[in-house]
Amino acid sequence: MIGVARPQEHSPDAILAAALTLFCDEGVAVSTARIAQAAGVSNGTLFNYFPTKQALIDALYLSIKTDLAEAIGTVPTDGPIETRMRLVWDRWFTWARHHRRPYAVMTLLHQANLASPTARELGASALDGSASVLTEAMTKGLLVDLPLEYLAGLIQHQLDQAVTSELDDQQAGVAFGVLWNGITRQAKETHD
Repeated sequence: MIGVARPQEHSPDAILAAALTLFCDEGVAVSTARIAQAAGVSNGTLFNYFPTKQALIDALYLSIKTDLAEAIGTVPTDGPIETRMRLVWDRWFTWARHHRRPYAVMTLLHQANLASPTARELGASALDGSASVLTEAMTKGLLVDLPLEYLAGLIQHQLDQAVTSELDDQQAGVAFGVLWNGITRQAKETHD
């Protein structure tokens, strides 16, 4: 047809990228109209992909969690637990250091409970390989007597602190040692 412009192809990835940038720069209160504009699409197109702002938030959260899970990769199921925990720590830290904006948005959405319970559950399941090492450490009695959820939150907080403090690799290794020594049972010292 002459004179009729062909519609531009849009992808949900462009919308997610715009949402990531705006959430990071301006917070999650930014409107979907602003996200659509930044993505170069109409509101209608945005809502074709994401029927609600919550659906957009959840999709972004899961996209970031999936990227993180891929960066961590497969975690061995054998070998010393501390070594496997360190592997997860190092891969998580490296990814977060090189993906600061996605990491900041993922952390914001998680800590502010903005991702839906379903998205949070799916995000956690994407990291099952990492979580299984912590669960194994708990099952084998290596960890201090605190709820697993608390210990996982403590690890997350320590990772956040390592990233925001811009630790180098050597410092991140020391930070892991401090964390590991703090969450594992230590042999009781005897005093005469």
